[in-house]
Amino acid sequence: MNKSYFFGYGSLVNIHTHSYLPYEKANMAGWRRKWCYTKFRDTPFLSAHFVDHGQISGLIALVPNNDWSALDERENGYDRTKIPFYSDNNDGISEIQIYHVPDRNLSNYRSKKGIILSYLDCVIKGYLKQFGEEGVADFFETTDGWNCKIFNDRLNPIYPRHVELSPYERSLVDYYLKRAKKK
Repeated sequence: MNKSYFFGYGSLVNIHTHSYLPYEKANMAGWRRKWCYTKFRDTPFLSAHFVDHGQISGLIALVPNNDWSALDERENGYDRTKIPFYSDNNDGISEIQIYHVPDRNLSNYRSKKGIILSYLDCVIKGYLKQFGEEGVADFFETTDGWNCKIFNDRLNPIYPRHVELSPYERSLVDYYLKRAKKK
């Protein structure tokens, strides 16, 4: 039986939000992240979209026993797409799957709520651990859609896998978010 792998580029980079092992850091050429509203909820999804020139960092992880059911449930609202993967150090991995919001699920409606800050905190904590501050800066630079509103729920987090941030981590998120919103 072939092994199945996924590429995580958001909260799945924070390894404390899942138990998919082993994992390895990777870059995916031809993709960018974007915040987008969908018909499924009133807060934006973090998605990925194919671009001619682009690259995002993230993690590749094994799906145990090729059982996608738990991950598909977690990533509800996304489509899972197989994509080729090329690397000199990929242990024979030639194909991975990536979750993304398909165009048919996008919505032009902009609710009063925006990007859930407790979700973004979780994502950035993962990027900081895996890729350092340079990786955090790169996350903000390779993500589109920062014109969405921000829903600050830090005092009462609604994201189910929210994390505690140190004062340094909080200031890092706030700093890069402020810069991204100015662009």
